[in-house]
Amino acid sequence: MDMIGLTTWSAHPNLFTGIQKPTLAMYASVFPVVELDTFFYGLKSAEVTQKWANEVPANFQFIVKVPRELTWHTELAPEQTAEQLFQAFYQTIQPLITADKFAGVLLQFPPAFTLNKITLNYLKFVRVHLPKLPIFLELRHRSWYQGNYRQDLINWLTKLQITIANIDEPNIGEESVPLVPLITTPQLSFWRFHGRNAVNWAKKGHGSKEGRTLYRYSEMELSGLAAQVRPISQRVAKNYIIFNNNANFDAADNALQFSQLLGLNYQRPGGEQIDLF
Repeated sequence: MDMIGLTTWSAHPNLFTGIQKPTLAMYASVFPVVELDTFFYGLKSAEVTQKWANEVPANFQFIVKVPRELTWHTELAPEQTAEQLFQAFYQTIQPLITADKFAGVLLQFPPAFTLNKITLNYLKFVRVHLPKLPIFLELRHRSWYQGNYRQDLINWLTKLQITIANIDEPNIGEESVPLVPLITTPQLSFWRFHGRNAVNWAKKGHGSKEGRTLYRYSEMELSGLAAQVRPISQRVAKNYIIFNNNANFDAADNALQFSQLLGLNYQRPGGEQIDLF
């Protein structure tokens, strides 16, 4: 089963005519899944996630990114342990799990997270502290995709029951990964489409993040992505696809077009159509 969504629900002014910031309920009337980085920057109370669960249909799903301290983007706070932060994170998302509206945890590691024994053991550490939860893993260094290690990576993630994210992003060398559709868990597959703006993706420093996903996929590019997604979809129970190319608010339009290519035909309320290209 394919499920297409976007990153966050409020940053899509093109989704509804005249609505700059759609509500969660409005978003959920179009898409069945959303990816959130809310907790990447700091945990909220469980009351917040309970409120989210109450605002969406029964079959709606949340993908939640873990706090950035747990994916090596920044240091842990003084006197805080990773074990404690994992536990606090789990308590925060518990209402989504209880409501059966939790698709999985997203671990997005930086390019500095390269393939070595330390990082491999850390993935095992993560699994120990997030037992039984679906985990989606996004890697951003090419060392993980070397041909002579690729099957070992698949085997290791399969053993840990961690779903590798199939990523479409700009090719900027070692600090990027190729789109190589892989399956590491038979029940799940996960895709993130960031766009292909290589110039902005390679920028570093303050303010560089804003334009990294400045990209609108063409009809031909979306057709090519759909051709890669379909065979994987046939082999897994659930297939999540997230559009993150939203620096210029293109994600919603591209996701709606992609839904047509996969035969899902998501539409705005009332069947409103737009000229996507």
